[in-house]
Amino acid sequence: MFILLHACQNQPTCKYKPEPIFDKDLPHIVQYNFEKEGSQSLESLMLDRGILLEVGQEVCGETKQEYRFTVKGDYATQPDSFWMKEATRQFVFLSTFSPKQAALKAWGDIIELRRNEMQLGQNREVQPGVFVRIDRVLSPDEATLSVVFSQK
Repeated sequence: MFILLHACQNQPTCKYKPEPIFDKDLPHIVQYNFEKEGSQSLESLMLDRGILLEVGQEVCGETKQEYRFTVKGDYATQPDSFWMKEATRQFVFLSTFSPKQAALKAWGDIIELRRNEMQLGQNREVQPGVFVRIDRVLSPDEATLSVVFSQK
């Protein structure tokens, strides 16, 4: 019993809670879900382009947002440069949904500006203490583009 109580007391108290970035009534969103537990959240959107977008957020300690864009198809032959350019395109597209998402274009612009210096799977500092990591997960049937923003 003591161990259980002690473990609960060691949970960090966070002054921020994750908030949704999108909502179900925005253009291009066919299905929408937002789940929040403590300092973490998962937002899922099916876009009318056939892309599943999942946004995971962590706002306690190291702040982190991960955008996962999943599409059907075999993308195994695409070069690394394709994924960097696609990250830029996706953030520019998301920024057009409403004024609330307009700030996402700045992330697309930063990726575009720095993409020649970036490598898949590696963190790249784009502002003091702010990092971006772009990666991809491939299977014969689908591909996932992962873009992680973290602040340390």
